[in-house]
Parts: sequence; structure tokens; C-alpha cells
Amino acid sequence: MKLDQLRAFIAVVETGSFRSAADSIHKTQPGISAAVKALEEQYGIQLFDRNSYRPTLTTEGHAFFQQSKKLMSQVLQLENLGHDLAQGTEAPLHISLSQMGLDEDCMTRIKAFQNQYPDIALDITTDHLHGIQEKLAKNKCEIAIGPRYGLDDRHAFIQLNKISMITVISPSLLSNINANDAKIKQQSLYAVPQILVTNTAENSPENGHRYILPTGKRWYVNDFLAKKTMLLHGLGWARMPRHCIQAELDNGQLVPIEVENFTSHNQLPIFMIRLRHQTQSYQANLFWEMMKSFSPFTGSDL
Repeated sequence: MKLDQLRAFIAVVETGSFRSAADSIHKTQPGISAAVKALEEQYGIQLFDRNSYRPTLTTEGHAFFQQSKKLMSQVLQLENLGHDLAQGTEAPLHISLSQMGLDEDCMTRIKAFQNQYPDIALDITTDHLHGIQEKLAKNKCEIAIGPRYGLDDRHAFIQLNKISMITVISPSLLSNINANDAKIKQQSLYAVPQILVTNTAENSPENGHRYILPTGKRWYVNDFLAKKTMLLHGLGWARMPRHCIQAELDNGQLVPIEVENFTSHNQLPIFMIRLRHQTQSYQANLFWEMMKSFSPFTGSDL
């Protein structure tokens, strides 16, 4: 198997034809056909169903395509790293941050690290729920910061801080519910959408949400800004990190509620996480030790 063969195969899938694939990667159409045929003969499988007008992936071809894309992505990363190293540029430190953990404490720590080590480039992405652990498992980051979702013996982690989670709703929507008791009955909220941020993990066996009503409407958004916007417009209710909505709580645009038999508010620990078996870069070790030194919960790594 050669990389050029994989590039040809991927191009056919993504462009929809052998001719378009040849144009997209500047090869001849016979060359594209030969590359795909070589892959099929090497592994004894049929990648495309050629009985249709356009080449259509077989079941085996679909599985092969998914892994081919992942491999070519890693090849591109390796090529970029090689060019960076040749130019004397250090590879960036890849960090995955939980969206709910982006509070003042977290930002202050990262800013302090940047100030102390200005030559270390940071590549930061944000994820939600099991998404940050998936980034670690797929070697897309060296360190993750977020809640304790999906952690097990593969992970080393230390607690950095805690964030306050609170259940809120707009005053106008609350008045429509006619909730007279101190705690709102779950049945009163079944017709009102519970707004949730989508779990960013691609391969999570479940949606990852722990605090949801067993029955009722659910709307999923991509981030907490969209979630807050919908809350402010009276489109639903939700649990939110207090630091994201403190101004709206202060001015009355959102109000806290207590829901019967539901965790309406709690303190959520935020951890710094890495894989135990993964060899850490020099940059990652510096970041780990500095963040650890800031933590009031510092002890031995779990």
C-alpha cells in the first residue's frame, strides 16, 4: 500500500468519479483506476460497486475509506511537523478545553503560562463532555482540562478547581409554567425544551449527559453561547455554568429554579487530564507542572 494509492482512492470517493478524481489530484484517469485496483488486489476486497452509474463504496470500501482519511490526516500532521522542525520551530502544545470550564480561573492560568513561556505555541480546541477524553485517546492533544467524564485507569488527572452549575430559565417563560411551589415539578417542564450542548465525542456510546429529565423535549446546540441565547429568548430551560450567566442573573434576565427530584445546582470539579502511557513532550510537562502548582487541590496525580 502506497500513499499515492490512498490519495487516489480518497479522491474518487470525495469527487464522485474517477475522472474528477484525476483532475483534483493532477493524475491521469488510468493512473487513478490502477491505484484503486492495486489496493483491491492487495487486500482481496472490492472497494467500489461499479455496477452503478457512479462508483459507490461497498461496505468494505466504506470502512477502508474511514481509516484512510484518518491515516492521511496523520500523514499531513507529520509532514507539517517535519517542515516546522526543519525551520527550527517547536511543535505546538495541543490542549483540549471543556467548554464549561472556560472560567476566569482557567483563563488566568493559561495566560500565566503564556507569559512565562512565550516561545511555546499553544494549539487550543474546545470540546464538551466525552469529547476531551476522545481527543486524548486519538492523540489529538496531550493535555485536556474538563470535568470527570469517562476517566479510568488510563488517565492521570489532578483537580484544578470547581465551577458552579445552576438551573435557569427566563422570567417570562417561568410565568407561563405557573409554578407555584418552591420546587417545579418535572411534569411542568415536559413541554418546555431542555437545552443541552451536544457531546462532541464522535464515538461515545451515549449522549454523555447526566443531568436530563427522563421525559420531555430536548434541544441540542453546539456551544454554551447558543444555549444562553436561546435561554434569554425564552425558548427553554437548562443547567448552565454560573460564570457564563452571572451578568444575566444579576440583571434579572435569567432566574434560578429548583426542579423536583433533579440536580438543579451543584459544584462540578474540573480536572487536568493526560494519558498515563503517553510520552509527554517537554512543553506538556512544563504546562502540567505549572498548572499543578496553581491548584489548591494539589497532591499526587490520580
